[in-house]
Amino acid sequence: MFFQLKDKTDTSLDTFDKISHLVKAILHFECPEHRAQHHILYTANMKLETYREAQSFYRKFDDPSNALGCLSREAYELANRKYNQLFTIIRGYMHLSDHNKRDHFNHHFRFSKERIEDMFTLFEQMHHHELLKLEAVFYERLKEDIIPLLTQFE
Repeated sequence: MFFQLKDKTDTSLDTFDKISHLVKAILHFECPEHRAQHHILYTANMKLETYREAQSFYRKFDDPSNALGCLSREAYELANRKYNQLFTIIRGYMHLSDHNKRDHFNHHFRFSKERIEDMFTLFEQMHHHELLKLEAVFYERLKEDIIPLLTQFE
């Protein structure tokens, strides 16, 4: 009688929770050193700054007339793409941190609900990706799929 057990209520995750988990997972993958510094936004902003420094460094050596100049252009474009992706993920993380916007998010993402559920299901089955050594590729593709959803919201 003293040890009455409550039935666990299985609350299903809504779209807000799923996309929030995905964005947090991407940030933790992008900034693995965050665990030592205990603040994900600080670490992510430091990484943004390193991408910005790489952009300014490689921009100076952009020269299509030689091979290293072409490499510098590719490096600049890569740093620019990674900067923009991480910036969008950080903005999405900040928006998703406000739980007062839950209904607004769920309403906004109602047409993308199936896509988000598919992404979340693939994320939940991460052990398959780890087994096949596809973890880094999975997170890159996840970013490519989730960033358009986050930019729609803004």
